[in-house]
Amino acid sequence: MGILSFLSKPEEEKVLSTRHPYYPTDLKLTNYTEPTHSTAVLLISFVIGLIVISGISLAVIIPKKTVESNHKPIFLWFIITGSIHFFFEGYFALYHENIAENNGLFAQMWKEYALSDSRYLTSDPFVVIMESITAVCWGPLSFLTAYAIYENLPFRYTLQIIVSLGQLYGLVLYYLTELMEGAAHCRPEAYYFWGYFFGVNFIWAILSVTLIRQGWHQISNFAKNVVRKKDIGVSRELWVNVII
Repeated sequence: MGILSFLSKPEEEKVLSTRHPYYPTDLKLTNYTEPTHSTAVLLISFVIGLIVISGISLAVIIPKKTVESNHKPIFLWFIITGSIHFFFEGYFALYHENIAENNGLFAQMWKEYALSDSRYLTSDPFVVIMESITAVCWGPLSFLTAYAIYENLPFRYTLQIIVSLGQLYGLVLYYLTELMEGAAHCRPEAYYFWGYFFGVNFIWAILSVTLIRQGWHQISNFAKNVVRKKDIGVSRELWVNVII
């Protein structure tokens, strides 16, 4: 009877019945195909990509004598985060509808991450909108911030605050929208929640807060110096007028 019932279903409903490792267990994924690469291969590939990007970035920034040494790691961070936003998250923004059935390298990486948040395989409206904004806005602006650091441009700290605040805001919304549903889209194993969902993303929380704070202090110090110079100039002018 069960077989007859299945055979009587519409073709589309049969496809939706594909088995998969994602949560919730009743999640329906159209044309889902299992990844061909192991978790180790996917993670190593991602790390190698970051190492290559970091190596090129360091080769560019280290010889730059006009950039203070404590600003060079910040340059590196904005190149890394910009690359992740623009290329990796940009891939999701463009191809989110086909990731479940696609077995390209980036698609398989997203399938691995989706074990901690299956919304990435269902074109969840919030996730698609958030990742699209991240790819289109924070990706290019991260590169622009890195360029501003490299050239010591005056708007560098303003950009740093804007990008970091945008990242932090998106992250808070991302966390809360999932936690309010009881992490229903995450597998029960602790390492998926604490490692993938919480841990990896929390790097952006720590660095964003740090960079907002640093940028705020720098802009505040510049403003104080300008006000102090103006006050000194006014005082001198008053004394000159009194003497004359």
